[in-house]
Amino acid sequence: MPHFRRLLSKVSELPELAAWLSQAAPEQCVPTLWDGEPAAPPAPHTLAMYRLLLIQAFRPDRVIAAATQLVTAVLGAGYMAKAETELDLASITETQLNATTPALLCSVPGYDASGRVDDMATELNKPLSSIAIGSAEGFNQAERAINTACKTGRWVMLKNVHLAPVWLVQLEKKLHSLQPHPNFRLFLTTEISPKLPVNLLRAGRVLVFEPPPGIRANLLRTFATVPAARMMKQPSERARLYFLLAWFHGIVQERLRYVPLGWAKYYEFNESDLRVACDTLDTWIDATAMGRTNLPPEKVPWEALVTLLSQCIYGGKIDNSFDQRLLHSFLCKLFTPKSFEADFALVANVDGASGNQRHITMPDGNRRDHFLKWIEELSDRQTPSWLGLPNNAEKVLLTNQGSDLVSKLLKMQQLEDEEELAYNAAAQDHDAVADSMVAGRPAWMKTLHATATNWLQLLPKELPTLRRTVENIKDPLYRFFEREVAAGASLLQQVLHDLRSVLSICQGEMKQTNETRAMVGALVRGMLPGSWRRYAVARGCTVQQWVGDFAHRVTQLAASIPVWLGGLLNPEAYITATRQCVAQANSWSLEELHLQVTIPDPGTPTENAQTEWSFSVTGLKLQGATVKGNRLLLTNTIMVDLPHTVLTWIRGPETSTGGQSLTLPVYLNSARSELLFTVRLPIAPGQEPHAFYERGVALLTSTALN
Repeated sequence: MPHFRRLLSKVSELPELAAWLSQAAPEQCVPTLWDGEPAAPPAPHTLAMYRLLLIQAFRPDRVIAAATQLVTAVLGAGYMAKAETELDLASITETQLNATTPALLCSVPGYDASGRVDDMATELNKPLSSIAIGSAEGFNQAERAINTACKTGRWVMLKNVHLAPVWLVQLEKKLHSLQPHPNFRLFLTTEISPKLPVNLLRAGRVLVFEPPPGIRANLLRTFATVPAARMMKQPSERARLYFLLAWFHGIVQERLRYVPLGWAKYYEFNESDLRVACDTLDTWIDATAMGRTNLPPEKVPWEALVTLLSQCIYGGKIDNSFDQRLLHSFLCKLFTPKSFEADFALVANVDGASGNQRHITMPDGNRRDHFLKWIEELSDRQTPSWLGLPNNAEKVLLTNQGSDLVSKLLKMQQLEDEEELAYNAAAQDHDAVADSMVAGRPAWMKTLHATATNWLQLLPKELPTLRRTVENIKDPLYRFFEREVAAGASLLQQVLHDLRSVLSICQGEMKQTNETRAMVGALVRGMLPGSWRRYAVARGCTVQQWVGDFAHRVTQLAASIPVWLGGLLNPEAYITATRQCVAQANSWSLEELHLQVTIPDPGTPTENAQTEWSFSVTGLKLQGATVKGNRLLLTNTIMVDLPHTVLTWIRGPETSTGGQSLTLPVYLNSARSELLFTVRLPIAPGQEPHAFYERGVALLTSTALN
């Protein structure tokens, strides 16, 4: 952008840059790092856009806040204020709906908005028929209910219609042919899904619901779901166990907001899990108490409850062993006889202080109203430490939300770009290239030409392949690097060929084919062409990020040492090759070897930690902890760059070096979708293993494409 031509020089001349970046709300006082005329300051909406661009570059965790300022500058202060007001569903039903306009109540997975319609129908004294969609019987019931209600003026609510997107197309056509009673109203509850028919969304009134965040709101929803009579049944300890279950359910659900820190991936923990958990709790308590009014804490079937909750009810949805370990750790921490003690800590050291530590303790009493009063006195918002996460995990959440916002804006821009691409393609198909060049190239073509030229300058022209000999072909490491370099060289030539084709197309020297048209369309939208996607990259990675990262990978393949593990096209194969190399050199079995990891302190020579069968790698990052003296320590820093890490293959059973140790996952990137291998590291004295599980401590090989 022309106004940011001198951005780098302005940044270097700004002494207070570090202080600005460390502020809690830097979007409130963005320095003027753009060029402009002092006599003619930019318009408010232009100024807000400049600030948003700078915030995205320097503080991506504040993109949402800066975008809010832009929307306010363009649409006025009252626009964003409407989002904070409580939705009056009754007023909307009376004024904005009619017999031919259905209401679509969309919500995030795990949240059911049908209760709002039930409450409104009761309040307004309207007859309501509710049908759950998802089975053949449900479809027949829904059609009969709609036909009857159209004649009588009743209300109809169809639940979970996202389970039947094909049937919804038929329903949308049916609504056009109806001649309903004026009082007829149709409500559809659904999860937000891309499979919903577009015509139905256009024909209806779409209302989006999401549960309020925080432990307090979650506990209140749970207590509203479980009838008071059920919670207060004998024995008297039942209510306390229900509170423990509600707290656990809240922790499990709220951590989903912090994926991949809270959980490695999104799991659909919902009210169905809570209902089954309540049934399980009642079954075991009734069987153990056998009608007695009291049940001693040591008699509660803790082990059975923990096993069923961790392996079946909640754990049945988990497919990551480290998430399973975390779930089991939470259950063992909460479901224990100690939970009946007055000072039992639900959350220990909630402020993370080293001196006077504040704990969130279990409320006293065994009655439902005691627990409900304690919940209502909680603040509306809690810090991530209530969930076992570091408080700066909020930055990770906000950064992810900002990235999601930008990616969705790019998708919206895609429609306009495709129209321009289609128009240009039609001109080329009619041999109108010359006329187009005379009239001037489209803006997207000029931009793409400049970008492709820069990328060609950034990438090397070739990557020399390795020479195979009779001796080195026997070496597993050589075979790995031969495949790696060959794959890198092949991809490099593909990218160079495609970029040269882009230049020819932009210069009017080459007609587009279906293949090149798809590639150009992807590049214009900042997306990665399919022919370039030959190794795993983070979801949402832009092509600009990918090209810079690929250039670094090619440079590494040309140098080979030191090994940047995350920069390899197949890092997992490198670990396997080192294991095979050690086993082959010593005539050992692969099964006899285990991996030992040593992380030297900064400034310590890696030679001190290396043996004949050690391999040094760089670029690893430790998330949620730090290392001192090769021992894990909790830290408030989100991520720590590790120096050269030494991997050593040891023969014999894995033995402890003294003290406690943890098995940590090594993920390909911060998305945590690809587990490469695991390592075992000792923890420092005085550190609690459960705290490392809660923090989601893990090693990452690369964050270059985040």
